[in-house]
Amino acid sequence: MPNPISFERIASRAAFETEPPKHLYHYTDLEGVEGILSSKSLWMSKFTASNDISEITLAISQFQNFVESRVAALEAEEASFLHEAASQLDGFRRTNICLASFCEQPDLLSQWRSYGNDGRGIALGFDARVLQDLAQRYSLKLWRCVYDRATHVKVSNDLLTMLLESFRAVKPKGAEERREIIGQFNATFLRVAPVIKDHRFAEESEWRLISSPIAFDHPRMIAVFASNHASVKLNLPLAPDEREVTNVISRVVIGPTPLDPQNVADAIAVLSRRNGFRIADIGFSGIPYRRTAL
Repeated sequence: MPNPISFERIASRAAFETEPPKHLYHYTDLEGVEGILSSKSLWMSKFTASNDISEITLAISQFQNFVESRVAALEAEEASFLHEAASQLDGFRRTNICLASFCEQPDLLSQWRSYGNDGRGIALGFDARVLQDLAQRYSLKLWRCVYDRATHVKVSNDLLTMLLESFRAVKPKGAEERREIIGQFNATFLRVAPVIKDHRFAEESEWRLISSPIAFDHPRMIAVFASNHASVKLNLPLAPDEREVTNVISRVVIGPTPLDPQNVADAIAVLSRRNGFRIADIGFSGIPYRRTAL
């Protein structure tokens, strides 16, 4: 019998696998905008390089706690298997799952502060329909983050049920078969984990492009070294043909604190047209926010 481990079997996936709004906004600094428009690509970061690694450990700790609450009612062999699977999740750093983050809001102060160079950056408005097409082409998932505890519990319960049903269906006879089931579960769990976020970040209304586990020798995997920081990223082409004109980025919002926002708008217009982006709307933040002088 085939191993029944797949995110499609998560009954609560409708909470994160849903239709996005018309635009999703990627906040970045001016250097990031130049890189995206010039290369016609978006760099997705390995999930261990996110700003807050607790975003992954939150989902893991919730699932491990959920396992502890359930094992007392199970047979010893099943309980042992669940404990083994839950503990293996602590090795998540070995898995290359890459992310790119987006926000539903085009002009959100917390995003400017955290990702838009303290208001001097840009919010790139991606056409969600085109983004979904790219996700399908490159075997990515575009999922909405979930913030409420009740949904977290449902997802944990669905994952545990799926894992237990797989164990019962396969009835692994040795360590190798157990490792195979656990490996498949880890890959599924860690792909879903990035959508589990603390309720205190709900204002972000975040969406994420999420890859499946990627091998280090994948042709689009790259290593980035900057100053004393190193990271692993996945290069996502924004147009299958580099010569193609694309409307994947159809809106731009310039942050609230650049020295000369009109010059920034003019530079983006030149760079986007030169590189085949059809951006219909370049606007400006309406937030009355000014950086504190250093």
